[in-house]
Amino acid sequence: MFNKFIGKNQDGAINMIEFQHIRKEFQQKKKVITAIDDVSLKIEKGDIFGVIGYSGAGKSTLLRMVNGLEEPTSGKVLIKGKNLKEMTKEELINTRKKISMIFQHFNLLESKTVFENVALPLILNKVNKEKIKEKVEQLLDYVGLSDKQKSYPHQLSGGQKQRVGIARALVTNPEILLCDEATSALDPKTTVSILELLKRINQEFNITILMITHEMEVIRALCNKVAVMEKGKIIETGEVIDVFGNPQQKTTKEFVKTVIPDEIPQSVIEELKNTTRHYKIFKLKFLGSNVTQPLLHRISTQFQVESSVVFANVTELQGTTLGIFTTVFYGEESELWKVQQFIEQQDVIVEEVKLSDGASNTRLYLESVK
Repeated sequence: MFNKFIGKNQDGAINMIEFQHIRKEFQQKKKVITAIDDVSLKIEKGDIFGVIGYSGAGKSTLLRMVNGLEEPTSGKVLIKGKNLKEMTKEELINTRKKISMIFQHFNLLESKTVFENVALPLILNKVNKEKIKEKVEQLLDYVGLSDKQKSYPHQLSGGQKQRVGIARALVTNPEILLCDEATSALDPKTTVSILELLKRINQEFNITILMITHEMEVIRALCNKVAVMEKGKIIETGEVIDVFGNPQQKTTKEFVKTVIPDEIPQSVIEELKNTTRHYKIFKLKFLGSNVTQPLLHRISTQFQVESSVVFANVTELQGTTLGIFTTVFYGEESELWKVQQFIEQQDVIVEEVKLSDGASNTRLYLESVK
């Protein structure tokens, strides 16, 4: 159904959302505040694309431009290849009907029942009552709330309220689902269930999801791609496995460490600083099947060195395993140099960790291997 649209990338994938050099300024008294500063980004059909950043990074402002709640000061917002600003009034209305939104605080009408809240978009679109009843009941069953049709929002838990919000968002058969901090008001267990529901929606209905969050765990659990925002700019973007496996920017590294810690224990640092033996520390990152390769065993049999793993973490991202092993190698300097050269030739990401004034400084040797 999308073959006629021009919003495609070089691989032929459809760009459902595209930001081209977006800038957004707000006038605050006599001062101009730049909320978004030259942001360009592409979200393809079927993506679950996460935008993460600290408060004030500009991520929610960016999200609200997709459905026209905010307009850029300059730049273009394209939906399926068409510039929102160049659409006719009718085109804009039809485009907005295919874009739904899930909110942090649910935005339910307290005076309406669950059924009425979900039905509201259809009522506004003047759909007949029989179709409304069929559609709403179908969706409430889908989100697990068939028994809550006559309940009111104040009678529901936070997770149930968000499920109502999701059902309401799906009732118009959207192609794009915008999620503005959709899980930040929920407890961890409920968050997991909501993320599982969103992933199911993406897979079963092929709905493109743009997720705004400040929680890296949400990105890890749900998204296939991520962009990191800071002070209105995109500072890093890519496949989740690449960004998690080899973060480049300081802010990105801080976010990744919240879900994949990789700090060397302080006791080990003190021990190393007091040793008289020659050593090198390497942070080795293995992706996919490389996690199981016997690299340390090969090193111990080929080189005159001793090794000690001082930190290890194995996690799964989008079906791909990421293993991080921080290892200390002891031996003569010439032998340690050979080990370093050998590691750099392997199919792994490697950083040398250098200790200085109680801090851990890293120097990147090898780019991410895909």
